[in-house]
Amino acid sequence: MGFRITTWNVNGIRNPFGYPPWRESRTYQSMFEILEADIVVMQETKIQRKDLTDDMVLVPGWDAYFSLPRHKKGYSGVAIYTKNATCAPIRAEEGVTGVLCPPKSATQFRNLPKDQQIGGYPRPGQLSGNVDELLLDSEGRCVILEFPGFVLLGVYSPAKRDDSRAEFRLSFLEALDVRIRNLIEEGKQVILTGDLNVARAEIDSTNIVEQLRKEGIALAEWKNVPARRLFNHLVFEGEVAGERDQGRERPVLWDLCRSHHPTREGMNTCWDTKRNTRPANNGSRIDYVLCSDGLKSWFTQADIQEGLMGSDHCPVYATLADTVTVGDDREQVPLSDLVNPAGMFQGGMRVRDWSPKDVLALSAKLIPEFDRRQSIRDMFSRRAGPGPGAPARQQPFTNSTPPSTQSSDESGAKARNPDREYSDSPPRGLLENEPVADDAKPGASTEDPWKRQAKIGAF
Repeated sequence: MGFRITTWNVNGIRNPFGYPPWRESRTYQSMFEILEADIVVMQETKIQRKDLTDDMVLVPGWDAYFSLPRHKKGYSGVAIYTKNATCAPIRAEEGVTGVLCPPKSATQFRNLPKDQQIGGYPRPGQLSGNVDELLLDSEGRCVILEFPGFVLLGVYSPAKRDDSRAEFRLSFLEALDVRIRNLIEEGKQVILTGDLNVARAEIDSTNIVEQLRKEGIALAEWKNVPARRLFNHLVFEGEVAGERDQGRERPVLWDLCRSHHPTREGMNTCWDTKRNTRPANNGSRIDYVLCSDGLKSWFTQADIQEGLMGSDHCPVYATLADTVTVGDDREQVPLSDLVNPAGMFQGGMRVRDWSPKDVLALSAKLIPEFDRRQSIRDMFSRRAGPGPGAPARQQPFTNSTPPSTQSSDESGAKARNPDREYSDSPPRGLLENEPVADDAKPGASTEDPWKRQAKIGAF
């Protein structure tokens, strides 16, 4: 079957449980089994640390890594879940720039000893400096895991709410671009997953050419919107008008879904639930799994799962082969050797089991309240277990609070959440203070150059 990485903007970590097939079991363990994934990357978890529960953190057979917003409630948030039976990272970080600190440490990730760093941190002069790095990493937008074979970034990129967020958005994408390029420059392979909140090309946004024509906007102008232009610099086969930017002379990532389905139209991953555009598949493709050039041959499949409900986005996945080609000598190596710490697998055979000793400092299992409860539960599990030699029965962790059954539409997601990217134009007469995302058409047109730029970027 291969090794599957799935990314999904869930629009609230409990939101899927209001829909089939998730509402039948209402457990994350069951959700991940249905997704048939080995790594699950979630965006828009919309939860604070104080609201984390046992069933979110102590998922049997899985480890969890969270990046949560420092200040805003019910906003943003990224989580990566890894399946203990098939993979275990060797390093974990929160944030894009390396300015945050590991739990229980006052040392920034980028100032840790070299053998504890993931690397690739922006160097002096590489970033514009328009937005403070600490601010960029304060909104819970990135988790980075390193495995022996590659570095995995789980990202939730900002949408363009208004001009006040345009600079933040571009600065975040700039930092992401720099971090990825630096990692590759250091000889590491990279996988980028998540909701990047930008459609790459006209094939990735339903009826965009017709919408632009009606608004009197040239397609070239739309393609040259700063966020889209920056993204296309990063991606192989990305269309960039004019001279390429300094420092971005070559692309470094493959868009896996597009590589596997080069001419497929309607491969949308996000729809406007407020206008119910999903049944007609009137949406856009803004969720991705991308990989560096050295990994492209490792992937056997990539696709969307538009039939799975639970959010205004659908899951996107990419599958790696069980055996992959490594190095100039094209050695055939079992993937399991490359997604686990040294000595856990050898030649594709498990040498030792995953154990709590393999938990990294950033793991949510080590948040004090969960670490204590897990230890107590383990103790009672051992006492209540069957006789010697028989495996103890693993009890699922549950939470007495039922998950929300509201859809993103019912909860007024667009009105309350600035980082929503919609595929089609919102209703006319949108309130002035309502967020406008990059793929949402604004209301009145104007010849003011700043407002025109906003209008172009709004598709």
